[in-house]
Amino acid sequence: MTTNPRRGTDPVPVEESDQLTIRPLGAGQEVGRSCIMLEFKGKKIMLDCGIHPGLSGMDALPFVDLIEADEVDLLLISHFHLDHSGALPWFLTKTSFKGRVFMTHATKAIYRWLVSDYIKVSNISTEQMLYTESELESSMERIETINFHEERDVRGVRFWAYNAGHVLGAAMFMIEIAGVKVLWTLVQSAA
Repeated sequence: MTTNPRRGTDPVPVEESDQLTIRPLGAGQEVGRSCIMLEFKGKKIMLDCGIHPGLSGMDALPFVDLIEADEVDLLLISHFHLDHSGALPWFLTKTSFKGRVFMTHATKAIYRWLVSDYIKVSNISTEQMLYTESELESSMERIETINFHEERDVRGVRFWAYNAGHVLGAAMFMIEIAGVKVLWTLVQSAA
């Protein structure tokens, strides 16, 4: 009896949208400007939109020039720390992003105070400022809140938040697209 050694080994063609892609636009090999793109089945989700704490102006932003902002369906913010949320006013007011933004109630409340304080204490020239107080207020109008364990569906992307235990309101998000689930958590490390 002979067997076909190639049987079952022929590669199955895979559609590009069938591949789960996770692409860091910041925080890939650095601390700060947390911003991750998750893509699957034609859906695009941005996870966090922070600034780099050691840089200023445009240099502090995640590398969002690598994506088309108007193609992002959903933006989820894990918590209020600036390295996770500090680029949000800029992204919402100065790009073509048309998707929806979610964070917890506590994150939204503290985010407003923290970013407002960041604007006031930034010691950089006006032309290097990423955004103004009025642009922060405009961003607040676009942010929707989610409770822990509350399920939402945006354009075929189901998601819900769990308590991350990091700071008040910090969330990890379970994201489901076409039956595939991904848990976005806060990974902390200490040197």
